[in-house]
Amino acid sequence: MFRARIRGIYATALTKLALDWGFKVVQPTPQIAERFGLRPDPSPPDVTVKDHESKTGVVAIGDCPAVDHLLERLREYADPVVAKASAGLHDVFVGRVVGEGLVEGPGGLMEVPGRYVLQPGAASVFTVVKPPVGPLRGVAVPEIVVDGKLLELNTTGRVAYSRHIGEEERLRLRILAETRLKAYASIGLRFKSSAKYAGEEELAREAEELYRELLRLSQGGPPGALLRRGRCLAVVLFDKRAKFKLDEARAAVVPTVRGHHALRGQGLGRCLDLLDHVGADVYERAAAFLARGRVAIYHVKPWGEVVKMRGEVVKALEDVLVVKRTLKPGGVLDGIGARIEPGTYALTCVPRSGGYVVHSYYSASGVYLGTYVNANTEPEWGRRVVYIDLLVDKAYGPDGVERVLDEEELQRYAHMLPERLRRPEAPGGKICTPEGLTSAPPRSSSA
Repeated sequence: MFRARIRGIYATALTKLALDWGFKVVQPTPQIAERFGLRPDPSPPDVTVKDHESKTGVVAIGDCPAVDHLLERLREYADPVVAKASAGLHDVFVGRVVGEGLVEGPGGLMEVPGRYVLQPGAASVFTVVKPPVGPLRGVAVPEIVVDGKLLELNTTGRVAYSRHIGEEERLRLRILAETRLKAYASIGLRFKSSAKYAGEEELAREAEELYRELLRLSQGGPPGALLRRGRCLAVVLFDKRAKFKLDEARAAVVPTVRGHHALRGQGLGRCLDLLDHVGADVYERAAAFLARGRVAIYHVKPWGEVVKMRGEVVKALEDVLVVKRTLKPGGVLDGIGARIEPGTYALTCVPRSGGYVVHSYYSASGVYLGTYVNANTEPEWGRRVVYIDLLVDKAYGPDGVERVLDEEELQRYAHMLPERLRRPEAPGGKICTPEGLTSAPPRSSSA
């Protein structure tokens, strides 16, 4: 039985599902413990689940078998977008330095922070501190980091503490680091969040085990060798359909309205609790109400990268939002070729339904420059307009000639998408104007 620690805005739904799937939920929050009748269990988890920065998904990190089992069950239930890192957090490997600030590691080339002086061509022991996901390069350091359930032993020479350890427990652990664990602390020691539940003997025992492992790893190996597997990491993104499925799971435990998780991602607190309590089915109206004035558009890549675009809603129709965005001068418009001059702006049309968003571009004087259509999951309206990019785009200038972009990228990362999202299509012939979507190029715009 795998042990899972679950945090964040999806905690109730995912705890319900995890229990149904045979996981043991450990270190539950008081609210979760009360809802599920769970007894306190300070056991360290095999997998931790927490919010993704976009609030449109979660990050799962832990022992690889536990992470893989969780991903398998999530795919079966919610059919989400899943991007698993190609190397583990704290994988320890022998890497060869190539170029400036790069090392060959598991999952491809990895960046090395500039504070380390590297000799090109030299081979050394490295540890992955930021796993590579999709096209995002990982980060590795020429240090050894050995993960345990309670502690992390490393070669940094520093003592550190998880931010989830309070001052009282931190004082106890600091005294321990200066006494019984002093020899390990002089090498480099970090107390993980589960350490606050552990006794002195348990911590000392794990420190000794990690020290022996660190000595073994310090012997190195041939270039390219993976000396120790770290923890698996995966980004799991929920589109609107998947969030509705999680609403259903939560509703089996506590009163939950349709759209609960989408609205919670908008930052709603007590007012959402009230909607849950009275059973008000008002998701569409609530989302439209929130999508007023200044909004942030969260363009979320399948691997979890978030591109944030801020703008002002200039038109709110029943079926489409029109958002005006001022662009930073410099460079050219991708797929269109027009230069971004001072005053150039975009009108972004976000349909309530449909798998696309339309960005049309205008000069400072309102002359139409071209359009970029993004294929994505059905957008979620609100003070945050959220969608997951499906990697295929279409661009056309004033001449109307269409260019399909990024098809190779879709082929490369289609495995991250559920089958239902693997054949996206960016519609052509659509242009965003101050009045909404049209198919005719405007002569000028005065938004």
